[in-house]
Amino acid sequence: MKLSIITINFNNHDGLQKTINSVIAQTWKDFEWIIIDGGSTDGSKNLIEQYDKYITYWISEPDKGIYNAMNKGIKIARGDYLQFLNSGDYFYNEKVIEKFCNRNNIEDVIYGNAILVNTNGQELAQWIAPDILKLSYFWSHTLNHQALFFNKRCFNCYLYNENNKIASDVELFITLLYNHYSFAKYNEFIVQFNVTGISSQKTGINEFDPIINRILPYSVRADYNDIIMFRDVDLAIMIKKIINSNKFFRHLTRIFLYPIYQLCKFFYK
Repeated sequence: MKLSIITINFNNHDGLQKTINSVIAQTWKDFEWIIIDGGSTDGSKNLIEQYDKYITYWISEPDKGIYNAMNKGIKIARGDYLQFLNSGDYFYNEKVIEKFCNRNNIEDVIYGNAILVNTNGQELAQWIAPDILKLSYFWSHTLNHQALFFNKRCFNCYLYNENNKIASDVELFITLLYNHYSFAKYNEFIVQFNVTGISSQKTGINEFDPIINRILPYSVRADYNDIIMFRDVDLAIMIKKIINSNKFFRHLTRIFLYPIYQLCKFFYK
């Protein structure tokens, strides 16, 4: 099994150095490594040239954003599985790739755990992946993108939506899950993830509703919204939503009118 590691970078020289150190320290060497640099002006290109012998393919040119850069890497990749390790992020230890490649990998998406760190490498928290992945999970959560391994076949039909600013990973997850691609938890720590990066920001919430509207048919979307109404909410808030819904008044009307209807049938038959 061949693995492709894809690293994207833009003006993050110091973060890229950490990522490079992590990749070349891996005990398993049978992988290809692709670096897509967005035309950095901070010395990143010189750093890439310095480690050229470790890199299968690299390019440094302006791009249209993070997902455009990732799609460039996907189109070049030749591995059976793809893993995205962005500049500033690094593997949990030197055995990560060895353990993964010795695993019997058959699933479409394999997702693991991550350590959240700051720029100084100080551990802030542990991110533990869900045991079972459901569509409703993505209402208020997402997977750690750097802790994922994608089978290359995932990208035969789908790429990252370059129109989104930072939520295209969520769009891809939901698309694959809804279209019956298999997901499996891999209960190992994969990366140490720098939470100061763009992918950790919250503005992607504004892109969520349009994503759901694009992917799910109307009837499925309605069921999804009903499920979400009962998930992870305060009981008082849930009751208020029920009372304010049209369904509540329809059911309430039936409850009160049905006995009257039965009495009417009895007396006027």
